Amino acid sequence: MLVSGCAQVDMPKLPNLLPSHWTQTPAVSAPNKNIPPVDLTGWWKRFGDAELDALVERALSSNMSLLQAKLRLQAARALAGNVSKSYLPRLDFSSYGTEDASAVDSYYQLSLGAVWKLGLFGAQEGAERQAGASVERAAAAEQEARVALVAEVVRNYLELRAAQQQIATAEELVTLDKRTLELTEVRITNRLAGPEQRLQLQARLARTQAALSQPKQAEARALYALAALVGQTQPDSNWSQPHPLPALQTVAITQVPSDLLRSRPDMRIAEAEVLQAVGELGIAKSALYPRIAIGASYLYSYNVTQNRRVTESGVPTIGPLIDLPLFDWGQRQTIAAARKHEVDASLAGYRQVLLDSVAQVETGIALLTQAQQRVQYLRDALAATQTMADKDRSLTRLGLSSEWNGLEYKQNVLQAKQSLTAAETDYGIAYATLFRALGGAPMPPADNEPQS
Repeated sequence: MLVSGCAQVDMPKLPNLLPSHWTQTPAVSAPNKNIPPVDLTGWWKRFGDAELDALVERALSSNMSLLQAKLRLQAARALAGNVSKSYLPRLDFSSYGTEDASAVDSYYQLSLGAVWKLGLFGAQEGAERQAGASVERAAAAEQEARVALVAEVVRNYLELRAAQQQIATAEELVTLDKRTLELTEVRITNRLAGPEQRLQLQARLARTQAALSQPKQAEARALYALAALVGQTQPDSNWSQPHPLPALQTVAITQVPSDLLRSRPDMRIAEAEVLQAVGELGIAKSALYPRIAIGASYLYSYNVTQNRRVTESGVPTIGPLIDLPLFDWGQRQTIAAARKHEVDASLAGYRQVLLDSVAQVETGIALLTQAQQRVQYLRDALAATQTMADKDRSLTRLGLSSEWNGLEYKQNVLQAKQSLTAAETDYGIAYATLFRALGGAPMPPADNEPQS
């Protein structure tokens, strides 16, 4: 028992390289104390779009990739449950026929045997750690599937609504260019413009019509991407109905890195790799010591030939089964040393995942901050452009301006709307990217937890 205790391999302490605070200024600060902190399990609800919420729920229940991850997790848990059972007493029964060495008599034999592997010197603990690592990797993979699925649903939904809004704006631009061309014909007739102006406007109209294909392509791509994410071949008909682009509500990123990053699936996978390496080291070290089991058997033999010198007999046996490392002990020691290096390598990998996770989130915060500022600038630009257009309409009503002068203002407003829509889409996608880096997603239901 003393030697067995000394052979145990302790779980190393995982390094903690997470900073105490974020270096980047939080993209969405919380000047209002009533704003709730970040909710990793429902971050997409800050868009305030009921249809988006419903799509996320459908995807979580119908997506095939997530279903694969769930089934692999169930398989890993089922296999892990057999590890501890393999160190319980095992009873075997067999029957077979055989002949003696002189080929004179034939026997029919019944064998009843029992073996109990003791799993001493860390062998059982190492095997259980390996099984636990397999389960943890599968659970992390399932959570990663959730994280990626939610982020993809949000991204494609935003692109769909942005494309529909861009299509509507582009169609207004086409109508505006056609009206401009009509007024140009009048101006040419009245010798207020030359034929070259007609050609310029015809070219602009063609470019505007050609640009309309880009948002239509984006709409089709987003529709079928959403259909695949929710596990169906065709998009729902109601998805094609234009809806406004959901506006991101104010949130607060106040939690420290250690509170937010611990749920990242890649950190869980890195921790599982450490557990796997420690388990392999424990098994390798246990191989340096005798493998001990307790065995018992009863062999019954019946002579089935005519030469019945002995009609039947039974032989019971019981005793220890010992496997001693003798001539290959040096080879086993080399394997144990290699396993120790693998433990150190897994710890280094864990440290690298910590560093990468901080870098990804810091980058995500910076990009979200810039996207938010861009949206604000473009909103100000649209407001100023809209104000100029409103003033021109007022002058037109008073007879101090004309429809021809107002066409340019209308075009500027529509172009400003296009730029703002693109910026708001990028802002929403940057928000989704940040929470994908944080590992934000709904937690698996309780029925996915291991049974006690």
